[in-house]
This record gives sequence, C-alpha cells and structure tokens, in this order.
Amino acid sequence: MGRFFKLALCGLGAVVLFFCLFLLYFTLGDYKPQPRELLFNADKCDTLDVTKPISVLSWNIGYAGLDKDMDFFYDGGEMVRPSNAQYKKNIDAIGRYLESKNNTDFFLIQEIDEDAKRSYGQNQVEHFSNLLEGYHSYFALNYNVRFVPLPVTEPMGRVRSGLAAFSKFVPSVAERYAFPFNFDWPERVFMLDRCFLMMRFPTSDNRELVLIDTHNSAFDDGGKIRKAELGYFCDFLLKEYSKGNYVIVGGDFNQCPNGIDEQALGCSFDKSEFHVIPDSLLYGWNYVFDMSKPTNRRADMPYVKGKTKVTLIDFFITSPNVSAVSVCTDNLEFENSDHNPVNAIFKFEE
Repeated sequence: MGRFFKLALCGLGAVVLFFCLFLLYFTLGDYKPQPRELLFNADKCDTLDVTKPISVLSWNIGYAGLDKDMDFFYDGGEMVRPSNAQYKKNIDAIGRYLESKNNTDFFLIQEIDEDAKRSYGQNQVEHFSNLLEGYHSYFALNYNVRFVPLPVTEPMGRVRSGLAAFSKFVPSVAERYAFPFNFDWPERVFMLDRCFLMMRFPTSDNRELVLIDTHNSAFDDGGKIRKAELGYFCDFLLKEYSKGNYVIVGGDFNQCPNGIDEQALGCSFDKSEFHVIPDSLLYGWNYVFDMSKPTNRRADMPYVKGKTKVTLIDFFITSPNVSAVSVCTDNLEFENSDHNPVNAIFKFEE
C-alpha cells in the first residue's frame, strides 16, 4: 500500500512538473507586441482626391476554415478545421470573390493566416497578394502562438494570423496599434493580442485620410475587455478627427452598431451576447451598415438558414466629415466563412 502511494505521488508530481514546465515554456515565448509598430513608411505616397468617392470592402474570412458546415469548438461545436479538400474550396472561393471586386479601392481583411496548422500552413497573405494585382498589401499580426493546446483531442496547434489591408493607393505610413487589454494569465498566453491596422493617406485638401482595419475582442465574459477596448479606440479616433482628418474604420467589432434594429433580422437574431456600441462614445459619427442582411453566424453547428443564430457585427464607422454613398452586405449564406463581406462607397464632405 505504501509503495502504491509513493508511485501515485511520484506520478502526480510528474504531471504537475510537466504542466508547470509547459506553462513556463509558452509564457517565456509569449508574443508581446509593442503598443505601436511601424509596418510601412513610404518614400513616395499617393494623394487622394477628396472630390472623388472611395470604395472599401471589409470581410472576416475566418482563415478559410469556418465554412457553412463547420461547428467550431470555441463556439460550442466540435471541429477545429475543415478537411484539406474543403479548405482548398474555401480559399479558392474567397479568392474568386475578391478578384470579382477588383474595382474596390481598399480591402480590409480579418482572420487571415500567415502560418497556421488550421489552414494547412498556407501563407494566405502572400496568396491573396499574388491574386490581387495592382494592390499594395500590409499585414498586422494579432495571433501568434507556438501551440494552442485546445481542444485536447485535436489541438489547434501553431497559429500565426492577423489583419491585412490591400490598397490600390500607397499610404504615407501603415502602423499596428495594440489594444492595451487582454485576458488574465495563463489564458492570455494562448489568446489573441488584439490590435488595429492603421493607414494614412494625404488628401488633396492638405488633410489626411486615416483608414483603419480592426478586429475587436470576443469570448470575454460579460464584454469587459470589449468595453475597455472601445474606450481606448474611440479616444484614438476622436484625436484624429480633432486634427481635421477624415476617419474610416471597418472590420469585425464583435459588437453591434449603434442604431441596429434587431427585429429586422428576424427570429434567428443572436441575443446571447447582444452588445451595442453606445452612441455617447462617438456622438455625431456615422455607423454604416446594411440592416437587411446578417454579417455573422454562430458557428456552434453547421449553418441552417432560419435556424442558425445570426447577428450583425461587421460594419463601418466614419467621422462626421465622411458620409456613405452606399453600403451593401453580400449575403453569401456563409458558404466559405462564418462572416459575410460588407461593401461601401464613401465621399469626403467639406
């Protein structure tokens, strides 16, 4: 009996030691980005003509892995990634869609992988850069983990992913700004380091267009991190507008826009985490979205129209000196991503 107890104690000690070494290894290798990082600085940039409208498309492509048949484990499903064949169908379909929109001035893309097991190691940034001829690409890393150990039965493994912007115009600068909030240790070691990608373009009236691609936090219980991020983000936007600049933000906010009409999306509207951006944070600014179509589905089950919960968390925010000429969500029925793309045309106001 004493020997068995000693063996059990040694076994338990070995497990505890392994777990501690495991956490130490990943903690020491944790990605710690700077608050502000320069991605690109132009010797010669393009000047935007404020008398002409610009077109912007925002899309969370879900690393070409969250197609209509995916029930994702983070959302309560079981799967981590699709089959290799399905992944190839998804990445090809997303590429064809973007190519069909080659009259668009700017693409703002979220959840695009640079090197990840979940997307079979393909560099998606490079892939789309090659497809989109005539565009300049900029990438901001927001998920850089050596090994995600969940789910235990089929770990997600290596992830290197982020935000990408594809622009027909050369900015004066492109930068990564870190959101200064994250989960507590040790959870933060395996979670995203949220950020936004900002590009500056001089304009013909001696101001600047500040164009931003963002992907705000999700999976935070009660939305505390999302609330803190928004406060920081809105301060940044208001500061830019106070300089006289034009500001356009697009992306996946993981929150609903101010002015949303939940009834318009019908009985399948997802109210489980119904966070709306307060109007008081950006009073007088414009929330630009297409209320007739959802932009995101819950991925806890394969998509079934009218049954799967949907919401609207992908949209644009513009400063008062920028107005929307049009906005349209292309309802792709979540065929190749758990988000739908949102297209908009904007004009500069005097």
